[in-house]
Amino acid sequence: MARNLEAVRAMARELDMEPEHCFQVCATALSLFDQTRDLHELGDDARGLLEAAALLHDTGYSYGVRRHHKYSRDIILGLDLPGFSESEKKIVACVARYHRKAAPREAHGVYRDLSPDAQRTVRRLAAILRIADGLDRLHVASAQAVTVVRRDVSVLILVRQRRPSPTDIWGGLRKADFFSETFGVRVDIVPEEAHNSGA
Repeated sequence: MARNLEAVRAMARELDMEPEHCFQVCATALSLFDQTRDLHELGDDARGLLEAAALLHDTGYSYGVRRHHKYSRDIILGLDLPGFSESEKKIVACVARYHRKAAPREAHGVYRDLSPDAQRTVRRLAAILRIADGLDRLHVASAQAVTVVRRDVSVLILVRQRRPSPTDIWGGLRKADFFSETFGVRVDIVPEEAHNSGA
């Protein structure tokens, strides 16, 4: 059975306290995924997993702010995700869990039990999701579009903003370390307007 992402979107609307944020983060994450395929080397199957994780990454907020990433993981593990295998559901849960705080480690039970290939997918998708989440730090959907410029050992992310939001740019940069570590590149994030003006 094909994955039913429309059902996942409905779950996000029902379970997320701020569904507008999860849909904003999802759009940014998918754009980053599409523009960094040469880096992550993942296919469309993984893109669907990222979409589900992005849509559900903040569902744990209703149980508390400080550990909401872990609560999101647990909620996802308990959901019936139509068309997702148990292994895929665990990947989605882990990607959502690692959108903030600690990076994946073997000491983490759900992650530890995944195959090496699945662990690799989790790390690469979580690295993308972290930046996308950071770029909506204020939950005001300031990022209208992102453009990735690949250089030899660096990635420049240009952010077209609906209105200037230095905090959201900072939020993306703050969460870019794991992307740098995962892909071995330096990450710069700047507003598109500032880049075009030479600022």
